[in-house]
Formats: sequence, structure tokens, C-alpha cells
Amino acid sequence: MNDTRLSPSTPRPPAPSRPSLWLWPCVLGVLTASGLLSALVSDHWGDRWSWFALGLPVAVMTWCALVPRAKPCAAPDSVSSRPSQP
Repeated sequence: MNDTRLSPSTPRPPAPSRPSLWLWPCVLGVLTASGLLSALVSDHWGDRWSWFALGLPVAVMTWCALVPRAKPCAAPDSVSSRPSQP
């Protein structure tokens, strides 16, 4: 049973570093927290900020859900060339 889908010669994209991986989720979290706090304790400008700060993460999530992404780098399709198991 030789599985060649993940062979050592298959190039893999480099893994993102920890700070770059968590930067935008942390930014959106801080933005959401400030929007919630602003909605609770302030008026006038706070109302505008809370709408912006709570609407932007929703807009980002909608955009990420609707915009098609490039497929990740895949190994050659060797599944069809393997003999079937009885």
C-alpha cells in the first residue's frame, strides 16, 4: 500500500508565521470589542463608531465567504491509478 499523494518531492507552500497568521483575526476582534463597548457607553459619535466597528467584521466575513479562492497546491492525482481494495 504505497500512498504517493504526499510524497517528499511534492512542493508545499510555506506555512505563515504565527504573527501574520493571527494579525487580522486579532484586529477584527479588537474592532468588534471597541464597537460593543462604544455602543454601550457613548452617544452620537459612539453610535457611528459602533455601527462601523460592528459592521466591518460582518462585511469581511461576507466577502471571504463569497469571493472564490485559488485552490491550494495539490499533489498529483494518483488516487485513480491505485488498484481498488477488495
